[in-house]
Amino acid sequence: MKTKFLLFILLITLEKTFGSCGSSSCPLYISNSLSKGYFSLGFSYEYIYQNQVYVGSNKSFVGAIPEHHDEVSTLNQVTALTLGYAVFDFLRFDFALPFIHREHSHIHNHHGEQLWEYWNYTGIGDAVIAGSFSFINGDDNSLNLNLNAGVKLPTGITDIKNNEGEEAEVTIQPGSGSTDLIVGAAFTNNLLSLPTMSGNKFSSLPLALIVNYKLNGKGTDDYKFGNEFQIHLSTAYRFVEKISLLLQVNARFQEHSDVGITGEPEENTGGKWIFISPGLKFYLSDN
Repeated sequence: MKTKFLLFILLITLEKTFGSCGSSSCPLYISNSLSKGYFSLGFSYEYIYQNQVYVGSNKSFVGAIPEHHDEVSTLNQVTALTLGYAVFDFLRFDFALPFIHREHSHIHNHHGEQLWEYWNYTGIGDAVIAGSFSFINGDDNSLNLNLNAGVKLPTGITDIKNNEGEEAEVTIQPGSGSTDLIVGAAFTNNLLSLPTMSGNKFSSLPLALIVNYKLNGKGTDDYKFGNEFQIHLSTAYRFVEKISLLLQVNARFQEHSDVGITGEPEENTGGKWIFISPGLKFYLSDN
């Protein structure tokens, strides 16, 4: 078995906006070419803490707009394992499986009473299988143009309950219960070379532009998340031999959801988000 590289990516997104329950950012993405017959193994960690209520684009407070549920806070921690394999130099497949830790609290307004509800759990999320076809296939330091397609599978847990036996809302479960399609394109090119801290060596500064469209199916309780358009712009600077600094800007545009039989307010779904995602990549092997 030939292994191209073993990498570790640390991603910390300090996210203060608060939209719908359990909303999270897009994963940090830096394209890597992979030669025929080689495998890649990846590990990523994402941290998002949402504790600020917004009304429109303005900061507000819990309960500012009376609802059946007044959202208080959501903590998302997503650890993902990814495995890639290049069938040819121009065709590769990737498999990703996330493990999700989530803490969520809200106030349930029930017949004049305000009931505090809280969930704290860890579970398997929805896996993704994707393929990437390279029309222009250079190495990591030159021009690359890829078309991508994939499917998100309903492998995640969908029946998490809290200590009181209350089942979590569909939107904060580890899995959606749906099968979703993903299509997109990725363009990468080397902008320039910068000096590193490793003697007289220089590092390329790539720019990656990724555009994805996610077509969501119906899942648990016939809930269908709104279709989603994503744009990612990222770069990486390998300042020492084994470590790269990563930076990405993510934009998400999501339609309103079809709430199915959940009774959730449709007007609270969908939206527009922009994330700034810093990170580190550690190279654990030279090959």
